[in-house]
Amino acid sequence: MMRPYIEVPKLRDFLLEESYVLGITAIPGAVTFELDLVLTPDHADYRAPAPDEQYCFRRGLLVFKGVTRLLWSNSGNPPAVDSSGEEDYGQIDSFEWDDAGALLEGGWGRMEIVSATIEVALQ
Repeated sequence: MMRPYIEVPKLRDFLLEESYVLGITAIPGAVTFELDLVLTPDHADYRAPAPDEQYCFRRGLLVFKGVTRLLWSNSGNPPAVDSSGEEDYGQIDSFEWDDAGALLEGGWGRMEIVSATIEVALQ
């Protein structure tokens, strides 16, 4: 049975469905999402949101390491451009996982990933 990403200890203090995907890189053995991450108040680096923002955002990377299988479909959508000129590919609308791997979906496409580990690094 697939479980929500918030059951992954390294991910439970983020709101991925509100975080913006700025870029995705897939190389042999790794998949990296460059994100404008939303931190929950439970995250150690949480700060009150800026006056014009609803959430606490931090740039970061979501990295799948030791990737042995990657299936990426529906990836042809162009990025949106915000008022500052920054491009994004929407959010991670859905992220479920089980012992066999992870399934992620968003405006950037759909990925099935089998990996050894998942890491998050704030920048």
